[in-house]
Amino acid sequence: MIRRFLTLENLAAVHVGLLFVLATWALGGSTAWAQTALALLGSFGIFVTAAAIRERLLSRRDSLTALHWLWPLGGLNLLVLLSALHPLFRTAVIESAEVLIPIPVSRWVPASANPIASVEQLWLLDVLYLSCFNLTLAVRRRRTLRLLLLAMAANALALAVFGTLQKLTHAPGLFFGRIESSNVTFFASFIYHNHWGAFVVLMVAASLGLVFFAVRRPGYRDFWHSPAFAGLVAILFVAATAPLSGSRSCTLLILLLLLFAFFQAVRQIASRGGKAARGTLLSLVLAMGLGGAGIYVLASPIIRSRLADTREQLSQIRETKTLDSRARLYRDTWILAQDRLWLGWGLGGYPRVFVLYNTQQSIDRLPQYYEDAHSDGLQSIAEVGVIGACLHALLFVLPFRRCLRGFGQDLLPTYLFLGCGAIVLYALVEFPFGNPAVTLSFWLCFFCAVRLTQLNEREVAGQVIMQ
Repeated sequence: MIRRFLTLENLAAVHVGLLFVLATWALGGSTAWAQTALALLGSFGIFVTAAAIRERLLSRRDSLTALHWLWPLGGLNLLVLLSALHPLFRTAVIESAEVLIPIPVSRWVPASANPIASVEQLWLLDVLYLSCFNLTLAVRRRRTLRLLLLAMAANALALAVFGTLQKLTHAPGLFFGRIESSNVTFFASFIYHNHWGAFVVLMVAASLGLVFFAVRRPGYRDFWHSPAFAGLVAILFVAATAPLSGSRSCTLLILLLLLFAFFQAVRQIASRGGKAARGTLLSLVLAMGLGGAGIYVLASPIIRSRLADTREQLSQIRETKTLDSRARLYRDTWILAQDRLWLGWGLGGYPRVFVLYNTQQSIDRLPQYYEDAHSDGLQSIAEVGVIGACLHALLFVLPFRRCLRGFGQDLLPTYLFLGCGAIVLYALVEFPFGNPAVTLSFWLCFFCAVRLTQLNEREVAGQVIMQ
């Protein structure tokens, strides 16, 4: 039985690890073919879920409490599938142009502006979530989770090196110009620089947790002769790619994470006292200073350019005394959402229906087209309504609520939760969850943290019983 369960544990970890590598290298999962590949590979996770439930039922000792966290996913599936049965538009060809003709549907009936997109996005959402959720069902050893996180961090470092070389050589497209990018702000294998920035936030948070874990392990002479030092160097290099990519908001989030970790490390070192602690503290301050200087030298042209853009945008707002395009986009999206506030316009239906609500025009008077609302919170309400958005939020809230008692006791899950929390806040003003690689990374970090917290609590409970 133990051998079979360990095999299932390894299978769950390897499966989600392969899914992670595919998502991050296949253009962040931002293209149709990449999303299809992710959905097909991720579908294997459903069989892992079924096998893990069967093993737990056979063992009769393992709780199935975690399955209670899946009821919001079931509710969201029901809502989206019902909406796909009631299209809000039909297409017609008038003078060789395809036009959308509205179909009257009550706002109290689930309906979709794009039923095919609703089903496709639901499929991808389900398999990504379940593949990561399997970690809570199948993994029994914390070492497996740490190895998975280490593999994720190593993959992020490889992407960072690849992206830096690509950036410094001024490649005209992805993979050194071999793939044309639909966005000029691409970095590494990600088409949109803010998606890369969100990915880096999660990977830096996970890596910081691993470094703090490595510091506590015995058997090394000091910090500088342990894996933690190599991890810190890797973190600084990966973090440097956020400003190098031009992602301003994610650079700020990463800076806050690094400052939080720095002061936490200073507090731990200072609490030891003694000459050795003072030397370590001085060396750490020096290393962080050199790392910060290196980051600025590497990314200084991009940083100066983005600062100039920010000043220009603020100046334009002050001079014209009008809302900028992002604020107007949010306003139009909210007006759209209000027309079907409770049930929404259907998952994936935003691009199709927003053209009817968009009030912005470009300089040449041509209408502007938006695939995303640049706010995952607003777009979620617009697509699946308040009911669907609440169900979506519960996918995060229910497992996290279970972990509140152990929050902060172990730094590895704590930093994973901090990274996820930063992305949730970021999703209010951007669309990180519009990228499958970021979505998968988020749920991977989240459920690693949830399972680590569970295993830590189980260990503490066992020690109490033995005493």
